[in-house]
Amino acid sequence: MSLGRVLLAAAVSVAALTVAREASAFCRTTTCNDATESCEKNERGCVRDGVTVVWKELPIIYRFSAEGSEKLSNRKVRAAVTAAFSTWESVKCPNGRTTSVRFELGPDIKVNKPLGRKQAKDNNGIYFRDETWPYKNAVDSLALTNQIYGEERGIIEYADIEINTAETSFSLSDDDTDAIDFQSVMIHEVGHYLGLAHSNDPESIMVPSYCEASNRCDKGVIGKRELSDDDIEGVCGIYPPGKGDPDENTVAPSPTGCTQSPSRGSDLAAGLALVFVASAVVRRRLRTSRPQ
Repeated sequence: MSLGRVLLAAAVSVAALTVAREASAFCRTTTCNDATESCEKNERGCVRDGVTVVWKELPIIYRFSAEGSEKLSNRKVRAAVTAAFSTWESVKCPNGRTTSVRFELGPDIKVNKPLGRKQAKDNNGIYFRDETWPYKNAVDSLALTNQIYGEERGIIEYADIEINTAETSFSLSDDDTDAIDFQSVMIHEVGHYLGLAHSNDPESIMVPSYCEASNRCDKGVIGKRELSDDDIEGVCGIYPPGKGDPDENTVAPSPTGCTQSPSRGSDLAAGLALVFVASAVVRRRLRTSRPQ
């Protein structure tokens, strides 16, 4: 669920509330792990079993690993990550009011690795993998979002984002239209971080491939970072305006949505895969994984 993988811990298959959204393509992450379980999907591959995952309390904390990255400007990276989180929390919903989702930057994390479940609480981090990418398909993977959540209610307890700086040269420029834009990758990952899965809407930032829709990339860097109407409907559905805390079952997996399918070369052992297409021949994957 991301430009990367989402770590979903202790997922079980339980009946999910469903709401028909025929005009929507967005999907929610659910507790049914299709890497290890037989999960019912709709005609577009969206998982419908399980309960949808959600953060119960707002604001949602994120933190930086104090080590950062030796390959990217620390100042520019932090500005881009902050902008990515701000992109989602500043969304104006159809009723003209702003979504209730809120993020808060916490103090830096001294360790440069995701913590175990017992140590994870309040340590939701952004990590840069400069040396090696410790997962499969290193050359194709751009980033990975990991989550831990409860198996019955889907309440997210922890999340982190790992960036594959070992194999990928990211751009932090607002003018470099041909490079892989770090901020747009982060916007996609933050979408997973807050509970969205992949979308089959080619205009969506949550598509499984980077710049999959040519008209998005044709708009330049700004176009790569834009949220589509589908993305807006997704965040407004999970975190509607005027609510202090989200309802974990406000919106169920969309019957017209989609999660990453094996046909895009996803690593089923890792869970959902997000592939960003940098060009007609170069494919970059944003992967989502689930825990054991």
